[in-house]
Amino acid sequence: MEPRIQDYLKELPDPEKPRFWSGPDEKLLAWNEYGDPQGRPVFYYHGWPSSRWQARLAHHLGYERGLRVIAMDRPGIGRSDMGPERRLEAWPGLMESFADSLEIGKFAQLGVSGGGPYVMACAAEIPHRLVGSAVLCGAVPLSDAKGGMRGLHPIYRLMALIRRMPAGLFSGLFCAASLVALRGASRFPLSALIRSLPQEDRTVLMDHPEAMPVLIQSFCEGVRQGGRGVMADADIYFQRWPFRFAEMISPIRYWHGGEDRNIPLVRVRELVARIPAAQLVEESHLGHFSLAIRRAPDALDYLAECHLVHA
Repeated sequence: MEPRIQDYLKELPDPEKPRFWSGPDEKLLAWNEYGDPQGRPVFYYHGWPSSRWQARLAHHLGYERGLRVIAMDRPGIGRSDMGPERRLEAWPGLMESFADSLEIGKFAQLGVSGGGPYVMACAAEIPHRLVGSAVLCGAVPLSDAKGGMRGLHPIYRLMALIRRMPAGLFSGLFCAASLVALRGASRFPLSALIRSLPQEDRTVLMDHPEAMPVLIQSFCEGVRQGGRGVMADADIYFQRWPFRFAEMISPIRYWHGGEDRNIPLVRVRELVARIPAAQLVEESHLGHFSLAIRRAPDALDYLAECHLVHA
């Protein structure tokens, strides 16, 4: 029986002040943890644009499964310092050093939406540190994808066209978007945006009011530094990813919805087909947000099993 959403979204922890870790370049990176503090480690990679607070949605699920869910703001996001030029291939070394600082040997990883590529990067570069990897509604590489911008959400296509514009412009846009979001899901224009989503997305977001405040707070926290960090994070998806997909041996399980209007299912099929160790679970009736919330229990079940296999 599918777990009831209201059971694992009730009484979620309030937003917390960050803990800080000094990375290899002496920049401070912000993180928090959820779930079971004594549990087996899962690194949670948030979406775009979002922040470490998004992992609050996995708090009860992690606790029930004996998982310690650790979420970091990526450089330039939330409370994390910007650091040098952002490249996806720098992420695995960063996470390896972070795990060392927490005295964590092997770990699992979960990427949601824009966090998906970071799962893939670690699977390609540090498979010896992983027990398992899961991706929910994950982003795909855009620089060498067959379809280019085909099928992507209009907002993403717009970002692709204007992403080289001055960071100050984006700071104003994200500040305005934060103010709009804080008005709440029932007020225009956020209400209109929600009405444009697939039915299952609308149902999950409107019938479970615990979820929307977490998503809004996480977004506002993520863009608090303005446009430079958020757009540097976005650039990752347009860079050429220098990984040899065919040689990846660390298993990754993807879940993706057939009604996803942010990242079309066909694009995820193309990516997974290039990775021999990857599996794709297709959910024809789910959209972007509904899959991330409804299939989070499945993803964490899978990662808990991976930990047991490697125990």
